[in-house]
Amino acid sequence: MTTSTIKRRRSPHDVREPTDGNDIDNETDTDNNSSSVLENDNVVIPNNLTKRDSEEDAWASKGYSYINPFVHRIDIDSHIEVAKIYVLSVLLLPIRVVGCVLSLLSAWMFACIGLYGMTLDDLKEKPLKGWRRHVQYLCARAMRAVYTAGSFHYLSTKGTPATAKDAPILVVAPHSSYVDSILVVSGHPPSIVAKRETADIPLLGRIINYAQPIYVQREDPNSRQNTIRDIVDRARSKDDWPQVVIFAEGTCTNRTALIKFKPGAFYPGVPVQPVLLRYPNKFDTFTWTWDGPGVLRLLWLTMTQFYNRCEIEYLPVYNPSPAEIADANLYANNVRQVMAKALGVPTSDYSFEDVIVMSRAREMKVPFPGDIVEIEHTLDHLGLLDSKRDAEICENYLRLTNTDKLDIITFAELLQADLKSPNLHKLFALLDHRREGRVCLKSFLICSLFCKYKNADILTFLRALTNVYSESDKKITRESFIKLLRHAGSKLNEQKAQALFFALDTANVGYVSFDMFAQYTEKQSNYKFLYHKSEHIRRTKSTKSTK
Repeated sequence: MTTSTIKRRRSPHDVREPTDGNDIDNETDTDNNSSSVLENDNVVIPNNLTKRDSEEDAWASKGYSYINPFVHRIDIDSHIEVAKIYVLSVLLLPIRVVGCVLSLLSAWMFACIGLYGMTLDDLKEKPLKGWRRHVQYLCARAMRAVYTAGSFHYLSTKGTPATAKDAPILVVAPHSSYVDSILVVSGHPPSIVAKRETADIPLLGRIINYAQPIYVQREDPNSRQNTIRDIVDRARSKDDWPQVVIFAEGTCTNRTALIKFKPGAFYPGVPVQPVLLRYPNKFDTFTWTWDGPGVLRLLWLTMTQFYNRCEIEYLPVYNPSPAEIADANLYANNVRQVMAKALGVPTSDYSFEDVIVMSRAREMKVPFPGDIVEIEHTLDHLGLLDSKRDAEICENYLRLTNTDKLDIITFAELLQADLKSPNLHKLFALLDHRREGRVCLKSFLICSLFCKYKNADILTFLRALTNVYSESDKKITRESFIKLLRHAGSKLNEQKAQALFFALDTANVGYVSFDMFAQYTEKQSNYKFLYHKSEHIRRTKSTKSTK
């Protein structure tokens, strides 16, 4: 493994080449800015455009710089540091793994003792008392030893932790890693909010149960309301329940900004204590985000450092005003502002729901899925989300030439947008992944249509793309059909797409129609996913700015 391999797994600035072999022409075209245009069916068509394929596999753009809280890279660019990682992988890593396993087994043993004779219903009804509470503390100490064995020797604390009576809920941010759970085992263990499935995890399930968590039943359609009710009951109970720890962001970020807080911790309307997490280390080998190194790689790099530090800061208890008690979202936003100021980072209107959008875009081979939320926001400001401009361009796509080399002037003419618009330049920069001053029209069309139809079924999205990949929806060749179905998601790979084409082309004429495809798949149960609407993905037109 080389230094560059250690440095990054997949950079948002790295562009994967198209797998269909139609690479972008590397020749520069000095005449792009002076092209003439023709007016055909209300579409301005420059006469020097050629039709090529987009870079569907690119992860993120590098043309426009903004804070994306869901992208993380590990920058280890020293040969000495790389050599140290390899040496410690041999000399230190095995010892640490053994230490972690032994500590985990100790914690599990204490949990088994403390839970003897108890059921999950018992744990939910009342807080632990007496000897079980003392053993619970020993279990937390054993779990702290897991982190110590795993390189987190140094844990510093600032501020004064509040009692459960003064602040029933601990609001923790930023949430960036599995390491954040060190807060739970650093002292007297608080309760957590966890998926019900975690209770069945070997070893860890018993330990998590012993913390008397509030379990979320995801298969229950009323899980959100039930979870909020349980949090409210705990927070307002007169029993000696431990504090409830809630990571208000709801997903992991890279700590460059605090994303929108979920309101669950704030519905009870009780005082909360904000808690900040910092990791003042040379290398960030544990941040686990949507686009970044996987958990096994992070564990390896973390445990091959001599040591890592974690800093926990308890801010003063935040007492809500009457207005905040009445409005959980206002309460959440105000607490977030206090925490962001203490951290010295901005706030961002990105949220967990945006991760869902980016994940769907990645699965459907949409260009730059890491930027798709920012692209949608920019399209909205340009008024393109509600227009039919992209559909008009699609209908005339085959008549265009040089579509991989649109300069800003030609791009503005096609979109019929004001060349001086800052949002146009922002959109152009987001699509200009190589910073060459040129964008790919197909990439734009795929992104634009995805943003429009992200709530619709996949079939609707594919139909909108038909003219981009074929001469008409009446004649789709096998090659075009396979390219089109790349955007149907992972359930339709190239082999399945080819088999489907031959199933449709019974007359062996070499092409099919989109209607044939729709009629055939509608009758097949294994293609139901093409007709499933993603209405759970929110329609957002709010500003995704960083403040």
